[in-house]
Amino acid sequence: MGTAIFMVLMVCGYWYTSHDLTTRFKFKRSFGWDVYFLVALYGCVFVLQGILATGFLWLCLLLASVVMNALPGMFGTEYHHLHMTFMNWSFLGIQAPVVFMLAFAVVFCLWRSNWSGSARLDTQGRRELYKHLSRANGVEGLIYQCMEKGDLAWITLTSQRIYIGMIHTATFDSGDANNIVLIPMLSGYRDRKTLDLHVEHNYSAWYDTHDIDVNGALDFRKVVLLSQVESLSLFHPAQVMAMGINKSTQA
Repeated sequence: MGTAIFMVLMVCGYWYTSHDLTTRFKFKRSFGWDVYFLVALYGCVFVLQGILATGFLWLCLLLASVVMNALPGMFGTEYHHLHMTFMNWSFLGIQAPVVFMLAFAVVFCLWRSNWSGSARLDTQGRRELYKHLSRANGVEGLIYQCMEKGDLAWITLTSQRIYIGMIHTATFDSGDANNIVLIPMLSGYRDRKTLDLHVEHNYSAWYDTHDIDVNGALDFRKVVLLSQVESLSLFHPAQVMAMGINKSTQA
């Protein structure tokens, strides 16, 4: 019985941390023993809810027994003890209260993970969630600012490749696959010795020449892995004027 309770506790905790959007962010940012404690914490919450629900069911059976015993003309003269029958009944060697407690824990976990309102956030709800969670991380906060306000971002990769453009979307909950989807305006590289910016592709001029709007510019989007990003900052046109530019070509 103890093994069954422990298994349901851990499975419910893992299912919830893997499927609930808010908790998934916390889970992806946890390492080592923190992961196990986080899973166990939410599993304990669902098991506790199952215990409370089972206790409420027992009280309902007790009240039903009292009412039935108080009305022998309607329910018969025999003594009714539904709550005791519930306590003594067993399934596969496990007492009924434990079975119902585990079943309630699983149902609460599935409802909270998949069917509740917070598990089905709309676009605005997700935006507010990202805004709240990004406060604790400078990189994510800057990315969110660019997505919300449309500011241009300057992204320097570990290879010294540079992309300047609008951040369309970003993914933070996919482990090694965390990425930024960028609509480029300029791209190039920085000289390792002089740190001068060499612009190779001027996408903004290409968009302007061919009357390409933002939706059309999505065809030129770049997906950049966060693990490959060396630095990230807001971009201002004055930055280019203050740096050496040795070459410029259109996309």
